[in-house]
Amino acid sequence: MKLVIFDMDGTLTDSFAFAENIYVRAFAQAFDLPDVRIDWASFPHTSSSYCLDAVLREHFGRAATPADSRAVTQAALRLMAEIQQNTGRRTRAIPGAAAALRELRRCGYAVAVASGDWEATARHKFATAEIPLSDLPFAFCEAGHARTEIMRTALARAAAHHGRAGFDRITYIGDAAWDVRACRELGWPLVGIGEHDHAAHLRSLGVTHVLPHYLDFDGFLQAVEQAGSPQ
Repeated sequence: MKLVIFDMDGTLTDSFAFAENIYVRAFAQAFDLPDVRIDWASFPHTSSSYCLDAVLREHFGRAATPADSRAVTQAALRLMAEIQQNTGRRTRAIPGAAAALRELRRCGYAVAVASGDWEATARHKFATAEIPLSDLPFAFCEAGHARTEIMRTALARAAAHHGRAGFDRITYIGDAAWDVRACRELGWPLVGIGEHDHAAHLRSLGVTHVLPHYLDFDGFLQAVEQAGSPQ
């Protein structure tokens, strides 16, 4: 059996939450920090848990606690709900994503999710994007700060879910430079999701196969089978 592990933001769902600076506003509400600046590309670990820890160390000189994580996730959930109610904007699926998950499983692939988001906010995004998560193995930033740690946890949970010691092939689906770095470190094949300049950037980082969406499932499946690890 082969395993396909998906990132979430920008890969299965759009990046609405980040475009609206949800986390910056959530930090402001939870900790009275209106001037938080978040530069995801500069972090050694691109996960929500690491971002929170870095912000609190910078502003308060202390590490984040589970209570801090709950405060920020609750604020983020309130903000996403308010935006959806007031403007109608919500997290949406990348075209063809939900169908691709179904078709992969119908074709006999194991499927899992590994995202740097918190589980609570991830579940909200999946639900509003109408992408089913309940019966998929997953790992979020509660598993660790590092993207590779989250990915390894998703792999372990997928193996346990299917009662296997391992898989014949593991392919990761992602959209960002940190996905490239993680797959390079783990030696995993990567299929990039992106369009136009973003797609060109992923190719420049060594991603062998880049697709704009999942509407051409046969083309996506071919990429899953043929993609290599970024070099």
